[in-house]
Amino acid sequence: MLRKNKKMKEQEHLNILVVDDEEEICEMFKKWLYLEGHRVKFASTGKSAIDLFKKENFDIVYLDIVMPGISGIEVFEKIRKIPSKTKIVLITGELLDNKILEELKQKGISKILKKPFKIEDVNATINSF
Repeated sequence: MLRKNKKMKEQEHLNILVVDDEEEICEMFKKWLYLEGHRVKFASTGKSAIDLFKKENFDIVYLDIVMPGISGIEVFEKIRKIPSKTKIVLITGELLDNKILEELKQKGISKILKKPFKIEDVNATINSF
């Protein structure tokens, strides 16, 4: 789990949940995060993400905003009610105005990762915690 008030070290092996309905995005995360030694689980729907989150402890959740059924924002609101120290990183291809971004951060979103992104962007989010 996350250490309080310390940056994550690159050699730490984290438990990460990736929530995205796009198979290509999940495959990218799988390739990148496994190479770094992290344990990774995937959910392609909001419901399956919530179910996984209830069963397991995750250090980081990468959560797509736009998904069919339950949106990423709704998933965030539901998992935020479950006590944990999990960092939530929203994934979006949409432009979000600064007011919306600020509201999301006030609600507990740790970071925003904008598509398209590279492995360096993903590693930067991990290393920023």
